[in-house]
Amino acid sequence: MSERHDDSEGSGKKPFNWDKLTAMMAVLIGALALGVSWYTASLQNAQVKAQTWPYLQLWNSTTARTYSISNRGVGPAQIRDVKLLVDGTEVASFNEAFEKLAGRKLECANQSYFSRRVLAANEDVAMVEFCHDADFAVFATAGTRLLRQVCYCSLLDQCTLIDETTTDESAYQASVVACPVGKPGLFR
Repeated sequence: MSERHDDSEGSGKKPFNWDKLTAMMAVLIGALALGVSWYTASLQNAQVKAQTWPYLQLWNSTTARTYSISNRGVGPAQIRDVKLLVDGTEVASFNEAFEKLAGRKLECANQSYFSRRVLAANEDVAMVEFCHDADFAVFATAGTRLLRQVCYCSLLDQCTLIDETTTDESAYQASVVACPVGKPGLFR
């Protein structure tokens, strides 16, 4: 009969534990897979945000006698709140703003519903279109007497406030937690 001789017993060394190595490798591979999954998810999240990003702009046209709002982003913009201020006091309509600025009633203007509306990407809406040059001039020359605040959100509820009342250019279009900011506006 042959005797089996185990070198590890005689030398005092323990045999190499292949099970421990396999378990440690499995943990390492699992951690790497988790890291790759997290990175992929964050890239996908950034891509979805980019694909749903709205960007509103307020502008006016002297030739068309309009004050307009446009979405120049790639995703729809949910307009959730609008505030119109004349001399720092909030008003409920363009008609009321005109009366405060001109001291008379607005004779003729076409107004579009844009508060609480969804603007598609590259959509333009004339908020107010004046029939007469003189009436348009009342708004056009008002300067900082007539200011607007528009709060809108993306489909992912990432909200932005356009605030013409601020003197800080970086705060003109700033991220906010939710709309409306403060209290709901009177403009409907």
